[in-house]
Amino acid sequence: MQASFDPLFRRLLDGGVRRRPARRYLAELKDHLDDLIAEERRAMSDPREAETRALSRLGSFDMLAEAMIERREFQTWGHRAPVATYLIAPAVGLAGVTVLTVVGVVMTVKQVHAPGAGPVPASVAEFAAGMMFFANVLLPVLLAWGLGLAAIRNRSAWLWPACGIVALAALGSVFHVSLTLPTAMTKGEVAISPEGMIGFASMLAVAALPYVGLLAWRTARERQIG
Repeated sequence: MQASFDPLFRRLLDGGVRRRPARRYLAELKDHLDDLIAEERRAMSDPREAETRALSRLGSFDMLAEAMIERREFQTWGHRAPVATYLIAPAVGLAGVTVLTVVGVVMTVKQVHAPGAGPVPASVAEFAAGMMFFANVLLPVLLAWGLGLAAIRNRSAWLWPACGIVALAALGSVFHVSLTLPTAMTKGEVAISPEGMIGFASMLAVAALPYVGLLAWRTARERQIG
């Protein structure tokens, strides 16, 4: 990709075009520009004038960008359907993986612990605690980090990714799964125990930190470029 095409590449990404189609489009434009330059050079002796005329015939970057941005089949899902991409899909993913995790832990405990038997083996208790930590803490944070990285990579506007990160932190703190393992005297129990505002604020801070940092870095870098 020629350096002169970098602004057009950024314009395409800002318009929601996926990176692979954008690169392919620029490669085709470069090949077409080379053909136009060769054609103009055959008609005149000044190479700089030939390149200027070739660029004029190719078209302005705004015109070239709009021609690609208007084609929805080349746009990212975050641009075509931001609510589904940054709000609905992560929330459904969080709920689905959490349910599967809890079901897996409960089935594992039932396999190794007969009703009325003694305490659950220590290894199983550690496994259950680790899986609950994953579902309650790691999963919403990891989903928020992945959402933020995807938004930065696709150069999405900040609003919907930010809403998605806040929603994941809220869901993770409100639908906090509490698992009580069975003993010889009591049955096991699965319950929802919300974490409260402190838990929400803590999770939100950790979940949003990478996205905020990358967003600030991208903004500063673009200001340096011009």
